[in-house]
Amino acid sequence: MNEKNQYITFTAPGKVDFVEEAQYVPPDTSKMVFIRNKLSLVSPGTELAFFEGTHSDLKTGARKYPTGSGYSSVGVVEKVGSNVKEIKVGDQVMAMAGHAAKAWVSVYDKIPTGLAPEKAVFAILGAIALHGVRDAKLQIGQNVIISGLGTIGQIANRLCRISGINKLAAADIYPFRRQMAKLGGADHTLNAASPDFIEYALDISSGQGFDVVIEASGNSKAIINALKYTARRGKIIILGCPHGEINVDFYRELQKKEISICGSYQPNCPEFDSPYYPWSKKRNRELIMEYQRDGKLNFAPLITHRGQTEKAQEFYDTLSKEKNKCITAVFEWNKTTGKKKRCLKEKALAI
Repeated sequence: MNEKNQYITFTAPGKVDFVEEAQYVPPDTSKMVFIRNKLSLVSPGTELAFFEGTHSDLKTGARKYPTGSGYSSVGVVEKVGSNVKEIKVGDQVMAMAGHAAKAWVSVYDKIPTGLAPEKAVFAILGAIALHGVRDAKLQIGQNVIISGLGTIGQIANRLCRISGINKLAAADIYPFRRQMAKLGGADHTLNAASPDFIEYALDISSGQGFDVVIEASGNSKAIINALKYTARRGKIIILGCPHGEINVDFYRELQKKEISICGSYQPNCPEFDSPYYPWSKKRNRELIMEYQRDGKLNFAPLITHRGQTEKAQEFYDTLSKEKNKCITAVFEWNKTTGKKKRCLKEKALAI
């Protein structure tokens, strides 16, 4: 009898299902490990775009419903491939795995001793934000603003705080998110929905504009505003994923101020270290975990919702519609009840 697995999937815009079917086994598992998940973290940018039906891949037909969800988890290794040397059965790892009870994974890192799963599960999202902050090439004394304070923006805010910059501002339309950024080290927080937002941003930067704007909202219209409060010869880092088009007067808004716009897309980060670019995906993930282990960073407070998988629809609804109450959520996979498992089996048989 084939081994079964349970996972969360999006079946239509705004619809979440928790299903059970045969465990997928890749053709070649020699460099992979098989894990049983303990926690899986929601990526409120990418995942909400699929949940809400706004992701570009859905519009172009590159992805269709039903579609899987998630890509960040912490689990315990139950099997190792024949060519895996650094990991053994029983090790606790962070992994690029979806919201599933179990998974074969090819991207994984052993969790440092003493690091709680609630912190380790941020390794991938932390590495995404860190890649963007590295692209900013921050310097001591610069003034920086984070636009958009979802999970990636909150992480970027904390990374910028320990980077030796001068003033750090953070902007969002939701008070709760601004409060979280303040706790994360922002010197100033601004309401991005205020009609005086750009004026306030310029006041904070002594009328000069910010040297670096890290745009993490994923809202293409926010880039137009960012051009107005970026300093001459300043830089805008596009860290969020803006789905949609914008119209810009490049001569007036960009060329005359000699602003640089840099797209930051973590999948393009190198897989391997080199003297020319030493910060590979793996090294960034490991650094995020190391800094949290050592107390230099702590992303666990960004988890505002936590519970078992039956709360999936509720959590996604909240993340989508009540953004002033939440940052992100984690699902717990090791607390599924026997009753829940029986229900899942009956559901699977009825499909």
